[in-house]
Amino acid sequence: MRIRRSLALITGLLLVFGTLVFGGATSLLAQEASPSAGEPSRPNHVHTGTCANLGDIVGPLTNLTAPTGTAAGSTDVDEVQYGFTSGIALSLDDMLSSPHALNVHLSDPEIQVYIACGNIGGVVDANGTLVIGLNVQNNSGYSVIAVLTRNASNPATTDVSVFIAEGLDETRGGGTPVSS
Repeated sequence: MRIRRSLALITGLLLVFGTLVFGGATSLLAQEASPSAGEPSRPNHVHTGTCANLGDIVGPLTNLTAPTGTAAGSTDVDEVQYGFTSGIALSLDDMLSSPHALNVHLSDPEIQVYIACGNIGGVVDANGTLVIGLNVQNNSGYSVIAVLTRNASNPATTDVSVFIAEGLDETRGGGTPVSS
């Protein structure tokens, strides 16, 4: 199960990374969508502090939403919500020089319910990108990955992409469950 989830999240990250590197941030902005019927948008923010002790919001992010439009391909898929925020007013270096965390809420009406949180830290690659996994909060069952990249036009700001999926199932697509 863990291997299958990891592969799904890595595939999504490679898609985003390729879009950012080869297609530019504008192509991701064009794909921003409103929530689908029945699915709330999910607020998320960069805070000072850690997940154990969240401080002030220092980077409000675009709410996570499901894509809208006509579905194509397999119908046996897990829905992924996402959001892209260009140029939050905080550099990646600043976020790494003191404790910061990224927190995701259940919805606007239930903003007090945290469903995932991740401390910001790790290895920044040669392109100025840091990828973090967020931990499940309140038994929410959500898998979350965030990609933080130095803004190419203004390195004093950071572009943030966040992807969330609920209950990723290792038996999707009729395949054999993968052992972890």
